[in-house]
Amino acid sequence: MRNLKEWQISSRTNYMKSLTDKQKEYLENGFYIERNVFDTKDMEEIFINFYDICFNIALKHNIKHKTPIPNNVSYPNNLKDLDYLVLAIFNVNKDLLGEVYDTFSYSLTFMRFLGNKKVENITQELLNINKTSSLYGWTNRMRIDLPADERRTYGWHQEIFYTIPDTKFVQTWCPMMRDTTIENGTIEIKRGSHKEGIAKQSWNEIEGRATQIIIDPEITNKYKTIQLEMKVGDILFFDGHLAHKSGKNSTKDEVRFSLVGMWNDPSYEGFKAPLPNFLSRTISAKEYFNQIMD
Repeated sequence: MRNLKEWQISSRTNYMKSLTDKQKEYLENGFYIERNVFDTKDMEEIFINFYDICFNIALKHNIKHKTPIPNNVSYPNNLKDLDYLVLAIFNVNKDLLGEVYDTFSYSLTFMRFLGNKKVENITQELLNINKTSSLYGWTNRMRIDLPADERRTYGWHQEIFYTIPDTKFVQTWCPMMRDTTIENGTIEIKRGSHKEGIAKQSWNEIEGRATQIIIDPEITNKYKTIQLEMKVGDILFFDGHLAHKSGKNSTKDEVRFSLVGMWNDPSYEGFKAPLPNFLSRTISAKEYFNQIMD
């Protein structure tokens, strides 16, 4: 008769044998990279849509620039024009980039991009749920990291404190429109750090920047830093407990675009869909109601 330890070892062995190669890599390292998920056509649609949004926001706010009209641009030929346009908006009014973020995040083009079937299937596989199971997207957005702008850079952190509480999810990250490099500030990870579970960390409020929940250096120093240089089309899937951060964009005039996504398993016992946080940039719902009804 087997003792408890033998049974545990046997059960663990049988469980590991049942896993796919992707699942094994994800469980061991805390992340998995799939190459060539998106093609040039995907990025061209994103580029044209994002360029159009930036161009029209600049037009609405009377921001002077020398970039071509949206009908005359193509990807990747006019990528530097997009850099120039984004920097022109930022230099006039930093807050306007928030308008760019939000407009793009709810655009139909971006919604279609998020619906990539291959991404859905890999996420379901890593969550170990059926391919008929639904996924709940949360805070899926494109990051815009400007040269020498550190307002949105975070220290080593776990994503579990930046999502829906008590949920089971996979985080995704991928380059958008141009490759990510050490120079333009690609994502950095601590391989295997997810095995720490919920790490010891501190709450940090920094003036002019978002609140940061940072992992204790005693924990992150135990793991080697890996800077994941990635090609356009690649996508990173990682565990919510994996220590990670974005590098600094140290280029002179190159914007780093990246997609940050979070896919939750709504069948998980602790999952509860959050209430929508709808706020107008110009007027509150109550103010608008009073204005119309008065």
